[in-house]
Amino acid sequence: MSERHLSTDDLVKMIRDISGTIVAGAVEESMQKALKPLERQHTELLARALADPAKQAEAESATRFGRLVRAIGTAALNQKRMQGPSNPADVLNQWGDKAIADVYAKAMSSSIGSEGGHLIPTQLSSDVIEFLRPASIVRRLNPTTIPMPNGNLRIPKVTGGSSASYQGENQNIAQTQLVVGQIALTFKKLTALVPASNDLLRYSGPGAASADAMIRDDVVRAIAQRENQAFLRDDGTVSTPKGIKNWAVAGNIANSAGTSLANMVTDLGVAILALMNNNIPEGRWAWMFSPRTWNSFMTIQNTNGFFVFRDEMSRGTLWGYPFAFTTQMPGSGATGEMYLVNMSDAIIGDSMALQVDVSMEASYVDATSGSLVSAYSLDQSIVRAITEHDFAMRRGESVAVIQAMSY
Repeated sequence: MSERHLSTDDLVKMIRDISGTIVAGAVEESMQKALKPLERQHTELLARALADPAKQAEAESATRFGRLVRAIGTAALNQKRMQGPSNPADVLNQWGDKAIADVYAKAMSSSIGSEGGHLIPTQLSSDVIEFLRPASIVRRLNPTTIPMPNGNLRIPKVTGGSSASYQGENQNIAQTQLVVGQIALTFKKLTALVPASNDLLRYSGPGAASADAMIRDDVVRAIAQRENQAFLRDDGTVSTPKGIKNWAVAGNIANSAGTSLANMVTDLGVAILALMNNNIPEGRWAWMFSPRTWNSFMTIQNTNGFFVFRDEMSRGTLWGYPFAFTTQMPGSGATGEMYLVNMSDAIIGDSMALQVDVSMEASYVDATSGSLVSAYSLDQSIVRAITEHDFAMRRGESVAVIQAMSY
């Protein structure tokens, strides 16, 4: 039996291997000791965040509508490719979103999904309404929102009250009578077209929160832009709601006094007095105007160089009432408008859960260029959203309009 003698190089290598293992073990042990507190701290912070119901609800509602719309688009894409599940509920289940899939499947039991439309369940439609609030100034300023499941609603209102009078001995009591009327809300259909990249549908799999949020934001933005305009200034014809301005009674509409500080103060006072003279109760009054008007109020100074309204407006109110501004109110030349509205009398009737369908062959008009765009040639899917609602003011006296403003 031959003996193998270690060369100097072999011996050096063996020593290095053994010492390397010892050193590596020592380093690993030291790192574990150092990182253990950090790992425990991170775990505790994560557990606290996940245990907060508000944070969980906010994160979930921020994406589940977009996730369902993405699932509808993915199902349509799978059907075209004849690969993968072609039912949105099956797509959601494949992504591990069983809760959303179950809610959707239940809603579909009475919907028209087989004809190409997909009703978004009421729970998910509510998420869209919540995200519409910051995008639409009318919703943001806290109107009265009521469900209108049958598409129509009649709301009673008092148009004339009883009265009392003093009388002498042996005189008949004067007869008075309460006069009542009603406001009829009837659904108006609002539609939106939102292009979505098919690459987004193909490659953003389960848990793609950013993709869900992007689709949701696009749908909300499209709906909010048109809805806001309707609730503010539409005249109620051509199947649109009647907006706030057109509910105002003639006595509550006045032209602006001018552009000086004194004129601005006069305009504010005229609007407030109009509501006061009609005995409109305070509590939920709010201003609405254009960005130009907001800028004018924020920058106007008195003769001593002090900003008159800026400090209060930085806190969110103007003369004690909240305000909001939007580019969908006139604000150029001498066409500016400003409204003071009792939001308690502003009523939004929401009548139908969102209906969404998807097409990969449709064309649409680009909002920027005005040209016709083919979804097929751009490898896009067109998401079409349909919702129904109506708007009304219980009393026209609850709206004051200052118009022909140059500031």
